[in-house]
Amino acid sequence: MVYPATYTLAFETGLPYVMAIHDLQHRLQPDFPEFSTEGFTSAHWEQWEYLFRNGARYATLLLADSEVGKEDILNFYGSYGVTPDRVKVLPFIPASYLAADVSNSERKRVQKTHRLPERYLFYPAQFWPHKNHSRIVKSLALLSNLHGSKIPIVFCGSHAGRLRDQTFREVMALSHQLGMKDQIHYLGYVSDEDMSVLYTGATALVMPTFFGPTNIPVVEAWALGCPVLTSDIRGIREHAGDAAVLVDPRSVESIAEGIYKLWTDESLRMLLAGRGRSRFADYSPAEFQRRLIDILEEAKNRVSENSRKQ
Repeated sequence: MVYPATYTLAFETGLPYVMAIHDLQHRLQPDFPEFSTEGFTSAHWEQWEYLFRNGARYATLLLADSEVGKEDILNFYGSYGVTPDRVKVLPFIPASYLAADVSNSERKRVQKTHRLPERYLFYPAQFWPHKNHSRIVKSLALLSNLHGSKIPIVFCGSHAGRLRDQTFREVMALSHQLGMKDQIHYLGYVSDEDMSVLYTGATALVMPTFFGPTNIPVVEAWALGCPVLTSDIRGIREHAGDAAVLVDPRSVESIAEGIYKLWTDESLRMLLAGRGRSRFADYSPAEFQRRLIDILEEAKNRVSENSRKQ
């Protein structure tokens, strides 16, 4: 069996399996509200550890999104028998519904439907605290005060659930408090058909998230020629390389400086878009398919070998 995410079903059924572990932020950054609020109890922690510990221990092979992700799996679960040869790196690729060639009619339709400004920054993310929406709003307010720059940003993504809804309300209240409500465009949940237009029409993707190691919107932006700003932190730093403006996600000033560079420097945007496309060559569907087939062949051989030994 192949599990694209962590499920207890994987190790509870007794069938050989390959399973992806996308991140271990509950171990790396346990102080974030996602893991430390009243709703996330010690019982929840034990459930997560039951899932990850046993999922890692009994897998034929594990999938990590990056070398940093592999390192995290080995650091936390190596003591349970997880060895380096059992963790395979399979980087994320963009969603299959995204298309780089967007017609003028589609651009006009999406712009009219969502009332998009002529130029805008883009951030597709649910409203978890670690996504860092509030510092983006503060950064744009700072740029307005320093340079008189009225830079709009388009947010999209769900805020369902208590914590996400609370975060969404705080971000919206902050935008009103700072006089930024006309610059913040929240679209809610956006259909697959509209996402390509939002990326290709954006001046830049702005994603100063605290969680990694890698993030799919960055790869999607690279595929569609959209310049990227993201976080200068472990994992994300290695993933983005020189194909993004890297900022300190804890610093409003750092985020603001990065945004201002991208907003005002067309040559920088063109440079980053080109580097992103080059970097995206390593994340093509064909390469993903080749790597996945190799991993599944190895898993099959391991299962066969173990059966012979028994």
